[in-house]
Amino acid sequence: MSSLKARKRITHKEIKQDTLVTKYFEARNWLDKDENKKKVYIALAAVAVIIAAGFLYYNNKKAKNEEAEVKLSAVITLYDQEKFQESINGDPAAGITGLMQIVNEYGSTESGETAKLYLGNCYYNIKDYDNALKQFEDYSGDNKIIKASCIGGIGAVYEAKGDLKKAGEYYEKAANLDKSIVINQENMFYAIRAYSNAGDKEAAKRVYSQLKELYPKSKYINESKRFESEFKN
Repeated sequence: MSSLKARKRITHKEIKQDTLVTKYFEARNWLDKDENKKKVYIALAAVAVIIAAGFLYYNNKKAKNEEAEVKLSAVITLYDQEKFQESINGDPAAGITGLMQIVNEYGSTESGETAKLYLGNCYYNIKDYDNALKQFEDYSGDNKIIKASCIGGIGAVYEAKGDLKKAGEYYEKAANLDKSIVINQENMFYAIRAYSNAGDKEAAKRVYSQLKELYPKSKYINESKRFESEFKN
């Protein structure tokens, strides 16, 4: 009588391979059916459309941003001359598109977002504070310096309108947006001024202490001292 042979132990790897083979043939059988092939082709076509649409959207957005950048560079020549109304409306004779049109047509691009800051500043300088506020609040770009400038611009609008406490809050918010922003010291000074004039001694003293701690060599420390009597005690 022959002895019984020990059963071969099936390894985990063999089980896994067997499962993969089974899945492969199941998939082949599924794909052999015409209705399933149709589903796959439709799905692949949909993915291709999505990829193509994304590619076209990206290229179109890039082109629009470049257009906006060229137009913004042209109108800045008027802005730098403090021709604020002309900057808003543009100069058709010189082929310069106004900031308002740039914002309306390219506001979703990064250059269009930047134009909102300049447009807000123009409205502020001609004392159209409501439209200035609208532009500053509407900024949603990625540039932190411009974002801080827009937040500070909101503070400037409220200060011009006489809401000094609110102005101080926005100046302070602008100064705390990012520690690396170069205009932080200036916004801190504006916050100290606004809080002091609003009679908010605690807030003015707090920002003044931050200014001295973070920027011990800042020129704005000396400039802030003229308000020190308002919050010293």
